[in-house]
Amino acid sequence: MSLSTRTICALATVAAAAIALTGCTGDDDAAPSPGAVASETTSSPSASPSVTPDPWAGYFDDEVAAAAPGDFLWQSWGTFGDPGGVAPFRSDNQTIDPGAYAVTIDCAGPETVTGRISTSAGTAIGEPLLLPCQASTQVQIDLPERGLLVELDSDRAPGAFLIRVKARV
Repeated sequence: MSLSTRTICALATVAAAAIALTGCTGDDDAAPSPGAVASETTSSPSASPSVTPDPWAGYFDDEVAAAAPGDFLWQSWGTFGDPGGVAPFRSDNQTIDPGAYAVTIDCAGPETVTGRISTSAGTAIGEPLLLPCQASTQVQIDLPERGLLVELDSDRAPGAFLIRVKARV
């Protein structure tokens, strides 16, 4: 049973006991009947650890919101995870057709991030990239088949990223 369900059940038990003890007599001042036993249910404090909010959440939201419709075919942004749960990030857009594209990657937090660009089917496009954070890196690619996959690894460092893709002319 989840903690919230357990808490609700405990409160329901207390409410039912209170109704049984006072609601049936109709007289709030009446003494309980000789056989009545009052019970009190208390819930124990939560044993779950407190969750620390991700300080990088929303880092690139303003930049994404400022982009005009049609500026980019695709944008993907977020964080590498909550404190204690940082992990590599994968963003796959299987609707991008073969062609020439500019992939721009921004990151904040760690000094560098490792990036890999491939087709959705797993065909590598170029070598892995060491991307400096606090800077914007643009990579020119020729997508040989439909679908684009971008993978970013911060090596367990917290931070944020923004991936933008647009057609090259």
